[in-house]
Amino acid sequence: MGVTQAQIDSGEARAVAITLPLAGNARAKMQGIHDGLVKLFCLPLTGIIVGGVVVSPHASELIHAISLAVSEKITVDSFAQDFTVYPSLSGSIAEAARRLHGHSTDQVGKQIHV
Repeated sequence: MGVTQAQIDSGEARAVAITLPLAGNARAKMQGIHDGLVKLFCLPLTGIIVGGVVVSPHASELIHAISLAVSEKITVDSFAQDFTVYPSLSGSIAEAARRLHGHSTDQVGKQIHV
């Protein structure tokens, strides 16, 4: 959804990225999900979410939140403060936003791997 890793890698888009494996998510553990990830891209300086990726058996249920964040130009700080149910797979998207807090001012193209 939105900006892609290929666009960032080619220099076509400027963004900071974070990749958060689902393996650490409590709901994923309960559901036996061992593989998968959430990736968010935000603009440097402003922290506005410009794209994201969800790789999971339930990706179609999770991508909507990222779609709204991109279309409404929500910042990682605002997104991180929104309510998520615990445990939930969607909590991984909010956690990725929390971990981008403070990193949005770092070097463009920076990849944060958790």
